[in-house]
Amino acid sequence: MLNSTPWEGLEAGKVDTRRVNASGRWNFFWAVLARADAALVLQLSRLPNPIPDLPKLRSLDIHFQNLPSGPILFLRLTDAAQVELFETLCRDVVAASETAEDEATALQKAIGRTFRWHHLLRGGKDDLLSEEAQKGLIGELKVLRLLVDNLGAKAAVETWTGPSGSPKDFELKSDCIEVKARRGAAQPFVKISNEYQLADVEHRRLWLAVLTVDKVQPPNGSTLAEHVATLTRIIEHSAPSAVSQFDLRLADAGYDPQQDYSAWHWHASDADFFAVGGSFPRLAAPIPLGVSNLSYSLSLDACSPFRTDWATVRANLCEEDVDE
Repeated sequence: MLNSTPWEGLEAGKVDTRRVNASGRWNFFWAVLARADAALVLQLSRLPNPIPDLPKLRSLDIHFQNLPSGPILFLRLTDAAQVELFETLCRDVVAASETAEDEATALQKAIGRTFRWHHLLRGGKDDLLSEEAQKGLIGELKVLRLLVDNLGAKAAVETWTGPSGSPKDFELKSDCIEVKARRGAAQPFVKISNEYQLADVEHRRLWLAVLTVDKVQPPNGSTLAEHVATLTRIIEHSAPSAVSQFDLRLADAGYDPQQDYSAWHWHASDADFFAVGGSFPRLAAPIPLGVSNLSYSLSLDACSPFRTDWATVRANLCEEDVDE
């Protein structure tokens, strides 16, 4: 398995290492662990406090460990068939970390880059997101920016549950937000993709956020990658520990930072908000037994009596969701 790789010649059955780069700024080592598993090890002067969240992947084990020589972060491959991809990941992690000026930042970059790769190791697709998917993701990023500004970066990123498969795009303790992006010139409708998107959630308010996201000619507007980069910088400045979770959500949404999105420039409006409840026009539960996978078009004109604004939504958010 390890022939013609950086792990070739390292002895299995014990922790055996070889420095990745003799002149590297940080102490990265190729290692072969007890079960002959290939690994990348970062030697640390101290463990971070608190311990940051780490990705949980089918083919990769990532953990901190205290050794007699000091603490380490290790990335261990558990699926030998992916050794070539794992080598590429490791070299990318090292390259990203080498740009850091201090060990804490190097560690943050190593974990963040691993999150960026997680969907590849899980068998995720490398395809570019479609125009429709790009619009939808930009709409969610715009709403996430509002939550970051008002709840704090860590709390806000934790509420972004849509990419992970939850029925609502954002789930807070006492509120849920569903986001829809549409073309400005389109008919005043949004598509509701299933019967759960506008369904009530017990003990939570539900808000519908609608934005127009239009394709524009460069140099106008911003690419999806630029939207992502802008919000990443804001999160890094506010709560560096939240960057890895943000990367994980992006990957779950199908966004790969290695892909080229420069051909599409977008202009996104501010969000209009609607309070979903009572007589709001929607397919409401209970849905007849045996009926499922529903989708329908929702008239925004019919929603106008329920229109509100972000200030009202923000005032209703549970105070427990706001970072101290």
